[in-house]
Amino acid sequence: MWPFKMGMSMLFAEQRFCIVVLLTLAFLFGDASLAFAQNVDILRLKDVKVGMKGFGKTVVLGRKIETFDVEVLGILANNKVNENVLINGKSILVKVSGEVIKRAGGIAAGMSGSPVYIDGKLMGGVSSGWIMTDHTVGLVTPIEEMLEIWSYPDMACADTDGNSAIKRWIPEAPLQLGGNPVSAILEAPFDIAAAIKPAAGEAVFRQASVDVYIEGLYGRAADVLKTKLQKKNVIVARKGALPAKEDLDGIERQDGTAETFEPGSALGIQLARGDINMTTLGTVTHRSGPRILALAHPFLKKGAVSFLLTGAYIHHSFSSVQMPFKIGAPTEMLGVINQDREKGLSGEIGRLPEMVPVQIDVFDKNLQINRSINYQIVRDPSVFVMVLESTLIQALEGVIDRAGAGTALMGVSLDCSSRKGEKYNFRRENMFYSRTDIVQALINEVTSLMDMVTESEHEEVMPTRLLLKIEVETRRRTLSIEKVEIKNSSVSSGGILDVEVTLRPFREKKFVRKVKLPIPHDIGRENLTLSVYGLNMKVEDVDVPADSRESKTGRDSRSEESLPGDFDAVIRSWVNSPKNSDILFQLTAEGDETKKLKLNGKDFEIQPTNLVVTGRVDTTLTLSEE
Repeated sequence: MWPFKMGMSMLFAEQRFCIVVLLTLAFLFGDASLAFAQNVDILRLKDVKVGMKGFGKTVVLGRKIETFDVEVLGILANNKVNENVLINGKSILVKVSGEVIKRAGGIAAGMSGSPVYIDGKLMGGVSSGWIMTDHTVGLVTPIEEMLEIWSYPDMACADTDGNSAIKRWIPEAPLQLGGNPVSAILEAPFDIAAAIKPAAGEAVFRQASVDVYIEGLYGRAADVLKTKLQKKNVIVARKGALPAKEDLDGIERQDGTAETFEPGSALGIQLARGDINMTTLGTVTHRSGPRILALAHPFLKKGAVSFLLTGAYIHHSFSSVQMPFKIGAPTEMLGVINQDREKGLSGEIGRLPEMVPVQIDVFDKNLQINRSINYQIVRDPSVFVMVLESTLIQALEGVIDRAGAGTALMGVSLDCSSRKGEKYNFRRENMFYSRTDIVQALINEVTSLMDMVTESEHEEVMPTRLLLKIEVETRRRTLSIEKVEIKNSSVSSGGILDVEVTLRPFREKKFVRKVKLPIPHDIGRENLTLSVYGLNMKVEDVDVPADSRESKTGRDSRSEESLPGDFDAVIRSWVNSPKNSDILFQLTAEGDETKKLKLNGKDFEIQPTNLVVTGRVDTTLTLSEE
């Protein structure tokens, strides 16, 4: 591991490199970025004037693209430089109207990215609407600024801050909304907008992104995801909300293919797909060949990403006092979302992202219920562990239908690959017991493993396939270490230590296990401590705190003197590390637990069992002279 100062200097160097790259690209492309806008004329921001009228395009039912009227009310400038390299430049205040807007209830969540045209020229995409007031007034992100996203390298540089800050827009000319003068407009994401208390002369606008819809997650699993996606509103949707083909034929007026995917089309951005779906909806702002721009504001603001791009079917648009919203569902897979930036999203049609197949098989031995969940998660390190955690909760609680204590046997089959193309395959089985929350104990184990993979210090690695086989029962299957006796009257270096360990299974008769431990040759006469223990040294340790991310994978029992030097060695060490069902024997110098004696060349001797081992007993002994 690099020294802290060296690591920080390398990080700052990488950030400086990314800044230079982006600034160079901005200089090289500048207005030339407009050349990306094939087959459409661009209305430059300098040519936008108050009073101009045009139209916008969006979908409020099925897949039919419809138009609405737009009038420019003002030009706004941001007086804050955000955390990104580029300055948040301009925004356009507009008023929308027409039959489509009446049916939608105004600018609705899900209209993010809806393209706006003036005199047949593309001006930008709808980004937000005025909450709790007049829903026909909103902001438009200029297409000139959205086009800059296509200049970004399709790879991650420094991480972007996922917490979108409030943007403060200042009118370039005196402005009135609702008959009152407005000195500033505050634009904010969902979680912040409703809580903002505007000062006199300020108006609050909320980004017009649709909620994150989840299918197949309920209760605690949905709550966990809501916590992880705290900057987004999460809606639990009915499973199987995808429309039937005959329903699409009667309403959509389109085939819903990549060829008909155009500005104004509804799109889906998916993090998971299959038995569990996680989707947000938006609108395509612009398309040039296979490339698209959408949303006109960030989704998760993760920078360079690899999310799944799909078509979308809009079921209905609902009016709301705070802000209207669309209800819809993802349809066919179309491509990849590769940038999630301040000014919107970019994607590519026809190139699907790599997805990680996940299968979770759960068997409840008490209920005799066996269920399998199959789905795919986008192969994106920024979201993979978050999605996996919530879906694993659903897979477990959906079968055992309870909370609380239990014993579980879990088998993990994990395939990974590195950016260099190296393939890795790992298998491991372990037992777990918790008196309070067996589900959380299993989650801690899996998320700890996934963190070890995705946060590897040795190389960039991502899972390519994950299979979990889990058996759960309410019965407590633990084994307590009660007593340790050394049967030798005397033992010297190079000899054999005869040990008897008294063990008691929970609520069963105790028994004795005899173990022979070889004493190393290279030690003299000294006092030693023999420690016999399980990874859950105390009964209380079997309970895993709900907020703990550190599981007992046995890593703490490895020798610090032999830390692995590459990723393969790290995971192999995890695979071969002690299990919760192992009895561990360790010899150390009395009074100095850091001075460990090798037993058969290892820091400890392992005796496997078929129960979760708890307890610890320490015994002292003195080596005799030969």
